[in-house]
Amino acid sequence: IRDRFGSSAWDEAHGVAVDSSGNVYVAGITRGALPGQTSSGYWDAFIRKYDGSGNGLWTRQFGTSADDYAEGVAVDASGNVYVAGYTYGALPGQTSSGGQDAFVRKYDGSGNGLWTRQFGTSDSDEARGVAVDSSGNVYVAGSTRGALPGQTSSGGWDAFVRKYDSSG
Repeated sequence: IRDRFGSSAWDEAHGVAVDSSGNVYVAGITRGALPGQTSSGYWDAFIRKYDGSGNGLWTRQFGTSADDYAEGVAVDASGNVYVAGYTYGALPGQTSSGGQDAFVRKYDGSGNGLWTRQFGTSDSDEARGVAVDSSGNVYVAGSTRGALPGQTSSGGWDAFVRKYDSSG
């Protein structure tokens, strides 16, 4: 695949995943509006799907009026796509915990949004990686400067891993 895509502003790819059919998924950030998409704010997250020949199949740009970052991407055996990152706002249907919050979003193989989970503390929380096991469980890894529910904080940046079932 050789594709150069982007907006008229600054764009970065941060994660890549490949499914069992050879489709490729790229997650990243943009400061503009990607083709066919609308900017929500300063930095927006995006996910883009290619077929195995490198043809762009769909792009989904999303975010809030604040900064939003997509850092990791994974795909399950059914072709569902998971994007992990962090936001300084409240994603649609979600509530901000304060500071920056981590998130994971699920899309089906056609690019339809299925669910979003935003979580964090009143301080800084960042999801950097996401993986899916053979049972469809989703694992999100990142770091936090606060104490996530049921946890304690070291007072600095702490690592976390969080598990969701396929329904979120």
